[in-house]
Amino acid sequence: MCITNLITRVAQAIALGKKPHVIIATPGRLVDHLEKTKGFSLRSLKYLVMDEADRLLDMDFGPSIDKILKFVPRERRTFLFSATMSSKIESLQRASLRDPVRVSISSNKYQTVSTLLQYYLFIPHTQKDVHLIYLLNEHAGKKIMIFTRTVAETQRLAILLRSLGFGAIPLHGQLNQTARLGALNKFRTGTRSILVATDVAARGLDVPAVDVVVNHDLPQDSKTFIHRIGRTARAGKSGIALSLVTQYDLEIFLRIEAALGKKLDEYPTQKDEVMVFQNRVEEAQRHARMEMKNLMETKGKKGSTLKGGKKGGAGSGGKRRHDDMDAEEG
Repeated sequence: MCITNLITRVAQAIALGKKPHVIIATPGRLVDHLEKTKGFSLRSLKYLVMDEADRLLDMDFGPSIDKILKFVPRERRTFLFSATMSSKIESLQRASLRDPVRVSISSNKYQTVSTLLQYYLFIPHTQKDVHLIYLLNEHAGKKIMIFTRTVAETQRLAILLRSLGFGAIPLHGQLNQTARLGALNKFRTGTRSILVATDVAARGLDVPAVDVVVNHDLPQDSKTFIHRIGRTARAGKSGIALSLVTQYDLEIFLRIEAALGKKLDEYPTQKDEVMVFQNRVEEAQRHARMEMKNLMETKGKKGSTLKGGKKGGAGSGGKRRHDDMDAEEG
């Protein structure tokens, strides 16, 4: 059974009373049940698995994990999975493992698979959107993930893309769990072919067959870059990673190349072919600004920065449907 904040404690307590063989849980909610749910214990636990342990500790779940370790028997098998081995992970390993055997799948933590093709586009900051639209047209019909640095930029891009007729859906940390799962399901099933996301989608998600990853905004560190582009070219399949690099990103980009241990190839473009989209993109940008303004104005009324989308915007029937999608998907 699954234990998260998405389901009520009472419903979970009833399910735990049936003594499930496997429990998948977030640390905080599991501790809550261990301390408050009568009759529930982990005294007979045989296997403890901590997946994405580095991320759990980065999200300050350390105290909850320490409490869980006090509730489980000493005689058990523990599996700790982590993309990196930080000092926090080393401390957790010492606390939770006895005579551990370490298995490393790569000596270079920034190594990428041979089936992944990586390119960059060096462009003026003011032309990021028009180059993005050019790339999406170049790779039309493919499943594409676009990464941004902020929630606001994720939402703005999703609105912009929808106003241009692309099947885009946003995913970020300000969406509730139901909305996140809904967005992921639509992307997985192909109902939406483009997922615009913050780094909440950079790791730990089961999204099969992503063809292209686009870094609309470069991340601040090389580790996050690797996690992002690792969304494609999985399980032996091929994939493409494209990074938009502006005059303000050079230092970050050079650090990423240094971590990768190689120079990336520049993606070939023709300026006149890119600028064909300029007028339509500028119109879509104006529409997105209006929608974002409306969303900010309704923030207090609807309890979320990113609900709404039924006010403002352009008046055509097509764009009205895009607004309805905003209301539906966050």
